[in-house]
Amino acid sequence: MRLVSLFVDESGNANPQVKASPCYILCGCLVKAESRDNLRIKADQIKFKYWGRTDILLHSREISRKEGDFSVLKDPKIFRSFKKDLFHLLSTGGYQVFIVLTDKNLAKKRNWNELKVYNESANEMVRNFVLSLLAIPKCRGRLVIESATGQKDFTFHKAVSHYLANGIPETKTSFGEVQGHLTEITFVTKKNHDIEEQIADLLAYAAKLKFLKKKPDDMDDYEKRILDVLESKLFTINPKTGEKKKKYHSRIESFKILP
Repeated sequence: MRLVSLFVDESGNANPQVKASPCYILCGCLVKAESRDNLRIKADQIKFKYWGRTDILLHSREISRKEGDFSVLKDPKIFRSFKKDLFHLLSTGGYQVFIVLTDKNLAKKRNWNELKVYNESANEMVRNFVLSLLAIPKCRGRLVIESATGQKDFTFHKAVSHYLANGIPETKTSFGEVQGHLTEITFVTKKNHDIEEQIADLLAYAAKLKFLKKKPDDMDDYEKRILDVLESKLFTINPKTGEKKKKYHSRIESFKILP
């Protein structure tokens, strides 16, 4: 029985009335159990190389601002070396991502509130995960959420419960089939140091760049490269995928914009 996990990280404020961020993003990092150790080892090697320890959290905000632990990146030589190592890690195989992004301006026009954004985002992310699991025979799925507020966490419980109880009618998938694949939901904190959560955070920043449609001339080298990584890691259908898998994969929207 294969274990497939989806690590979900959020970026931005979900309240459409808050103008500080133009979008709210969920990024899910989909990874098979056999790939996790390779990702963690490569990440730990980078962290030890630049900081002499492995409890560093790779966060897009701190990296872009070169603040906190990442103040060492103010040295151009170190930053160039770090980018080379980081993008080698991010370009490695073994994972794919789902993005669910809420355009807060549109959400506000449709009178969505914070809870509505949470509910719709969680539902889309869980649906994508379930569809990806159904295409893999004999697998168990674990959904890992970085815990935030009780309200947000409950929306994931609600979304999971919906699919466990109702299945996916449009693919004629029964609730029993979903229950046989999606078997666990876990809430963790940043102190868990999961590299998959950190990758999700880094690529959520890239999703924001994609949403804003920044021109290449307006982006620095880091932004261009992180956007390239996102484009290469968004979940796609393998051309050799059989009809059975396509039944599920064709319904996955790997870069979903709400509403």
